[in-house]
Amino acid sequence: MFFPLAMAAGVFSYYDTFHEAEELQDDLLRQTALYVGPDYRSDASPVGDGDTRILVQMPDRKPIVSLPPYLKDGLHTLRADDDDDYYRVYIRTTERGRIAVMQESEYREDLAAAAAWQSVLPLSAALPLMILLTVWITHKAMRPVRKLSQSLEQRRINDLSALSVDNIPSEIRGFVTAINLLLKRADEDIRHRQRFVADAAHELRTPMTALSLQAERLNNMSLPPEAARQSAVLQQSIRRNKHLLEQLLALARSQSDETPLTKTTFGLQSRFRQVLQELMPLALEKRQDIGVAVGGDVEVSADETEIYTLIKTFADNAVRYTPPEGRIDLGFTDEGKYLAVWVEDNGNGIPESERARVLDPFYRILGTEQQGTGLGLSIADTLAKKYGGHLELSDSRRFGHGLLIRALLDKETLK
Repeated sequence: MFFPLAMAAGVFSYYDTFHEAEELQDDLLRQTALYVGPDYRSDASPVGDGDTRILVQMPDRKPIVSLPPYLKDGLHTLRADDDDDYYRVYIRTTERGRIAVMQESEYREDLAAAAAWQSVLPLSAALPLMILLTVWITHKAMRPVRKLSQSLEQRRINDLSALSVDNIPSEIRGFVTAINLLLKRADEDIRHRQRFVADAAHELRTPMTALSLQAERLNNMSLPPEAARQSAVLQQSIRRNKHLLEQLLALARSQSDETPLTKTTFGLQSRFRQVLQELMPLALEKRQDIGVAVGGDVEVSADETEIYTLIKTFADNAVRYTPPEGRIDLGFTDEGKYLAVWVEDNGNGIPESERARVLDPFYRILGTEQQGTGLGLSIADTLAKKYGGHLELSDSRRFGHGLLIRALLDKETLK
């Protein structure tokens, strides 16, 4: 944008200086005509300092240009009698006749062009410096904005704290203040929704627990076959609803910043063993080969419940969706900035088009026979982001088919 404006300014300066130079030459012709008297003797030789190349045509000399009687006194552009040159002529009538003070048009134009270029050249020479100076000033002025953008990019998804207005240019300070107000409103709305979900799930746990106890008591009674089948269906529905409530509470806790983070130091292998002990009955029922595929151990400093929930979510999904006699491996790898906690299976996997959507709350892939809430991977994704990382879903690397799901956790948050 700056370069076209500079070019336009240069063209305007050239045009303005060119016409000012011509007007100056016209004034010089006028003054010279007033200076030359009737008794001036001349053979049409130049007068002045030699640089102006002004000629004076007297009535008693051979004319350079003809002066028709109809021409009034003043400035005119006339053609020479002996050649094709044009002259700028100032005509003045005296007692002895008409005097013509003239200057060659081509010379005038060259003189005006030279003056115009002299006015444009300094601007052209200064243009690169002006561009560099403008770029430097803009770069320096926008540095706080760039830092603000970088800080926003590095924020956790649930961090809606106000943006800093320190060193922000006054032109955009109002804009940043408006964004802060919007962030505050969004944060209040999200917290209100989270509290509602957590409170609703918590309040429903008590009647659901009582209903579960009543269903168990009913099941222990001697019932007719049809009533026993209905009681079993009832208990299954109650278990599913209890699982949903637990998932809702886990989701609310993972998204909440109000719950203080309780860090303890522990090894990942201990969490793997805990998950395997809980899921082993279901895996044995499906004759699945499940175990830890890495040796050694790594200690992390984190909330034990959250890391356990993360691993259990991965492993539980793998056990549920891997066909009978399948294989499921648990493990971890050090990947520089991140510690990757992963679970890999040789099941049917997840289509690539669905991998982003399965992280959304309550989303479940159609066509699966397994019961679920659609909250597990959403909770795991929230926990991974809480530790400065993210989830990655890809095709299995160890097996010919299947799913590899990894939670990349920032190692700085695990210290």
